[in-house]
Amino acid sequence: MEKHGWNQSRNKESAEEMERSRVAFNLRRMRTSYTMGDFLEERSRGVSTELSLSHYDPFTIKKKMKPSDLGNLCRLLVPSDLVEKHILPFLNTAQANQVAGVVSQETNRGLKVRVWDVDTGSMHQLVFKRWSTSRSYIFNDGWTKDFVKRRNLAEGDEIGIYWDKDQSRFTFSVLSRACLVR
Repeated sequence: MEKHGWNQSRNKESAEEMERSRVAFNLRRMRTSYTMGDFLEERSRGVSTELSLSHYDPFTIKKKMKPSDLGNLCRLLVPSDLVEKHILPFLNTAQANQVAGVVSQETNRGLKVRVWDVDTGSMHQLVFKRWSTSRSYIFNDGWTKDFVKRRNLAEGDEIGIYWDKDQSRFTFSVLSRACLVR
């Protein structure tokens, strides 16, 4: 009886080893049978089966802090081309109108937005709007207190921001600190 159990165990190990060998053989064959024609067909269709270990960087808006972002103006200026490419397409019409200031004839109050500080795990509220004098976009109403002072931002620090469409909020991070002594 004991010999029979040993044989079953041995057969199972042998079957597992054969399966591993079969898989390894198929992987080697796949790697060597991938031709330039396969590559060109993938390229023409706009797809790729090539695997890479590249780093995904979600921060579509990056900015080095300038004195105007840190000073008495209490606002973070964001270039319009980046906002129009990476944020506005993900807002609904009502939100986009609030940002642009077309909701009312009064001064542009903007859109109240949540901003998740991924580094500290804290949520903040800012106002996001189009700044009519520069045709850029700004974050204000809490920028200085909640980010500049709390995070001790300084000239030359690089920050990153992106719109998280799944959470309907901005995500913020300090990407690098300036090499200045503080």
